[in-house]
Amino acid sequence: MPGRVPVASPVEPCPLCERPNLHPSDHHLVPKSRGGKVTATLCRDCHLAIHATFSNKELERDYHTRETLLAHEGFRRMIAFIARQDPGGRVRVVPGKERCR
Repeated sequence: MPGRVPVASPVEPCPLCERPNLHPSDHHLVPKSRGGKVTATLCRDCHLAIHATFSNKELERDYHTRETLLAHEGFRRMIAFIARQDPGGRVRVVPGKERCR
């Protein structure tokens, strides 16, 4: 209809940090390099945090669901920090010491 203003659809929240997902990123629950096909749409910051914390082997073996990711104490603390940040900004994520090996 002429003159009708489109209504913006609400932004779905990130399933990990629950902030508005302004920068969506598809994450393979089991890494694509290890045969994974199922994805979850996360915010950019949570997706980067996953790959800064876990290797692909760990993701495939132990951390391929939301529940198992959040069961990891260090990762859960990182997500709690991300949840307090501005969803429109960018959170700097540094790989953990054990991930650097």
